[in-house]
Amino acid sequence: MASFQRKTFLPTPLVPVAGFAAIIFLGSLMLRMLSTSTGAHIPWIDALFMATSATCVTGLSLYDIGTQFSPWAQGTLLLLIQVGGLGIMLLSTVLLMAVGQGISFASRFLIQDTYTYGPRAHLRTFVVRVMLFTLVIETAGAALLVAAFVDRMPWSQAVFHAIFHSVSAFCNAGFSLFSDSLVGYRDSVLVTLVMAALIVLGGLGFLVLHETFRAPRQKRPWPRLSLHSKLALTTTIFLIGAGTVFFLCCEWNTTLARQPLSTKILASFFQSITVRTAGFNSLDFSQMKDLTLLGTILLMFVGASPGSTGGGIKTTTVAVLVALSRARFRGSPCVHAFRRTISDETQRRAFSVFVLSATVVVIGTAFLVGSELSPLPLAESRARFMEILFETTSAFGTVGLSLGATARLSFWGKVTVIALMFIGRLGPLVLAMAIQPRKDSGHYEYAEEPVMIG
Repeated sequence: MASFQRKTFLPTPLVPVAGFAAIIFLGSLMLRMLSTSTGAHIPWIDALFMATSATCVTGLSLYDIGTQFSPWAQGTLLLLIQVGGLGIMLLSTVLLMAVGQGISFASRFLIQDTYTYGPRAHLRTFVVRVMLFTLVIETAGAALLVAAFVDRMPWSQAVFHAIFHSVSAFCNAGFSLFSDSLVGYRDSVLVTLVMAALIVLGGLGFLVLHETFRAPRQKRPWPRLSLHSKLALTTTIFLIGAGTVFFLCCEWNTTLARQPLSTKILASFFQSITVRTAGFNSLDFSQMKDLTLLGTILLMFVGASPGSTGGGIKTTTVAVLVALSRARFRGSPCVHAFRRTISDETQRRAFSVFVLSATVVVIGTAFLVGSELSPLPLAESRARFMEILFETTSAFGTVGLSLGATARLSFWGKVTVIALMFIGRLGPLVLAMAIQPRKDSGHYEYAEEPVMIG
């Protein structure tokens, strides 16, 4: 047992990187071998793209999986979505526990840093609860969706569609078996609310779910929540409310035109939730105003909460940066939120995540502009720039929304989007930790010198 714990094949930060890469490779092999509904086999680069999109729970697709993929290929995508949503590190831990193996201290702290903010939680209990939450929520969601789907399709097909969409929604994947995503169900209160609930629960993070479900059993539940949960919940609620009003105002006379008021509110509410990481759509984004697309890009960049199935820079990162900005404007040396002080280390990590993420989006946009727009005339390439920026942010935020650029990607465009989805799922900070050079043993500081700002 002891020898197993001391033996390490990879540096700890590289474990999730290698794990996700291995799952994507195996998934691409399976998709390459499985035939489509017409009996043909998809190209290798397309198989790699689809496997990456499923494992990284993004939802960008080169095919209409509901009509062009066979049931076995759809099942493979579903498996990759579930594995990617829970995280390869968590599943590896479950397997180690199942065979009675020990877990190294390095792996233990990596898992806890991924799924919770500190070492307080007992790892074995925490993993069991994560699996239980996932099973219960996805099962409940599937059961409710069956009631909505069974009116439009046979019972067996309705059950598979319900399971697929429940897992895809909770894992914030955005894959749909319907050609128009959920446009056909935008006036269905049941489908909209169930899918929205699954997306929000999956996007909050397992720690927040655990504390939230436990809170009602305690006196004064809100003060007993951790600062992390308070920031995640308040930021999520604010973004959902502000996003609903934003979509309602911007699209009132365009994609929401000629719709009853109830459908307008319901569709705006759903889009406000799904654009941050899930990728389902009940409105046609290709017909939306540029202002709406710009707001959508910002929401996609923010994403879900830490330790969740979603991507983006995370809600708590934005909350910490807002608290930092407020403290600086007030001239306060300390950064506070909910009567707690946010540590300097947390502030530095939030700023690092923001800068690295913005850098990845800019570089990814530049690569896509070079590969997709360079051969086009100047006027046409400028007209499609918003489309490229939208695609880049959607891939990095693991959202999966597209204005149509995915289906037209060149070989190098597909490679770029694959890299964006991979980086976006693992997080720029995790990758930076994985490839950072060894620190010098010497400890010293240079002399300070002021720099003019502004």
